[in-house]
Formats: sequence, C-alpha cells, structure tokens
Amino acid sequence: MARKFNLLAALLLVFLSINGAVSEDLLFSGETLNANEFIENGPYRFIMQGDCNLVLYMNRNRALWNSATNGRGTSCRATLQNNGNLVILSGPGNDVVWNSGSARGPNSYRLIVQGDGNVVIYGAALWATNTVQSRRRLL
Repeated sequence: MARKFNLLAALLLVFLSINGAVSEDLLFSGETLNANEFIENGPYRFIMQGDCNLVLYMNRNRALWNSATNGRGTSCRATLQNNGNLVILSGPGNDVVWNSGSARGPNSYRLIVQGDGNVVIYGAALWATNTVQSRRRLL
C-alpha cells in the first residue's frame, strides 16, 4: 500500500512540475510580478528587479529591453491589469511608475514571453517589447 502511495505521489509531482513549466512564461490579467520575480521562456527572462526596473534578459546577462524605471520607486511590482495595461506600481500607495499604454477595456489578457524573445500582451496583440531575435543571432 505504501509503495502504491509513493508511486502516486511521485507521478503527481512529475505532473505538477510539467504543468508548472508550461505556465512559467505567462502572466494573466490581474497577476503580478513582485520584486525579483520573473517569467521566462528558454533563454529569455522577464524580471521585476528589486531596483524597480522591469527587464527582459537573454541568457540572464544580456538586457534586450527595460522599462528605464530603476530607482524610481520602492517595493515595486509589475501588474497586468484587467484592461490590458501592464503597469509598474510603487509602494503601499500604488503609485504608477510606468505603464505600457495598452489599456483597451475589460477583458481577459495575457502577457507571454515568447520563444522568439518578444514579450507580448494578448487579448489582441496590444503591446510588445519588439525584441524578436533571429535564429542566427542566438548562435
């Protein structure tokens, strides 16, 4: 009996880790990246840094895009709002430090770190970092 339980527990862990890996490149409406949290796809990592700068890195060291908000707030977080706008909020007062300018009205939106190095908000493509990398540049 214990052996069956251990096997089921192991299978459940494998299943959960596979499902977690599938969604690690995605942020849904209403979800937030707090300081030092990130989503990633392959070599591309989109991180809300502790200095209040939202940055897209390739291979964890080459910045492809950033919000240019380092030092402009405290306890910053990036939130995909229910209107399609990506915002960086600072402090307990929720002061807006930066926004993507992609507000379109209430809907279900998702921000995706794509495998080509572009970060895109979908509901319809509303905003992107415009950092698509050609296959040759990756080599």
